[in-house]
Amino acid sequence: TASGVRNVKLHDARTEPLCEAPAPFDVVVTLDVLHDAPFPADLIAQVKRRLAPGHGVWLLADITSQPSVRENLKANPAAATMWAFSTCLCMACALSEKGGAGLGTLGFSVPVARRMLGDAGFTDVSVLHEADNTRWFQVTAS
Repeated sequence: TASGVRNVKLHDARTEPLCEAPAPFDVVVTLDVLHDAPFPADLIAQVKRRLAPGHGVWLLADITSQPSVRENLKANPAAATMWAFSTCLCMACALSEKGGAGLGTLGFSVPVARRMLGDAGFTDVSVLHEADNTRWFQVTAS
């Protein structure tokens, strides 16, 4: 490779779905993806299936949000603007397929993340860092 790193492979899920990868992944990184996904539960399940058992780590970054409208408005002065972007952009993706979840920009709060990740079988979920409207989760395969 150009950088000399031979133990890293980048996958574009649009052309190489994770479920078709030949071996489990030690690390998966997603950036600002889940709230836009029409079927985020399917994406979460796909990552769960592909993480190396016992040590695979998913670094999941998404928009920092709170569980309610009131909490979002209190915690983030730009929340109203974010909802406007969500209506125009994020929801167009999240509802682009029949039955899409439609989480939207502020729809992947910590309680939603813990529920969805738990439903997929993840038991080790922690918030690593929050800054600049981005929340980083560390999700470890069991």
